[in-house]
Amino acid sequence: MKNIVMILCIALSAVTLSFSQSMNSKTAKVEAQIIALEQAAWEAWKNNDATWVQINSAEEFLSVNAEGVSNKAEVLASIPKDCKVKSFSMEDFTFSMPAKNIALLTYIAHEDGVCDGEKIPSKVRVGVTYVKQHGKWKEAFYVEATMEK
Repeated sequence: MKNIVMILCIALSAVTLSFSQSMNSKTAKVEAQIIALEQAAWEAWKNNDATWVQINSAEEFLSVNAEGVSNKAEVLASIPKDCKVKSFSMEDFTFSMPAKNIALLTYIAHEDGVCDGEKIPSKVRVGVTYVKQHGKWKEAFYVEATMEK
């Protein structure tokens, strides 16, 4: 009887470990996808290309920054404005998935550029929420706050 209980405990532990590793692998894959999407979004912004937002953001998309709250149409209209971005970089990523179709990412972005004749903040903290819609990850919420140097 003790042997049966021991075998069941070992089997249960193995199944639990296998499930945990499988979930970690899936989460890591989604994390890589979301980071790649964010890097592509920044590259599109740098190039004044609104196509990324049109394709990769949810219809209910909202963006929050120092200027206020913008919906998808407002963000699309603002992208081709007078911005000259020399460079950007991203670091200090934190990722979580509170549900299988929701991904949260925070990071710090460094940027060097000018918009509408004014230097843009050189360092911002960003938070984004992606939702999976029709099998594709879509950015639903973006917020950024200027960080002190």
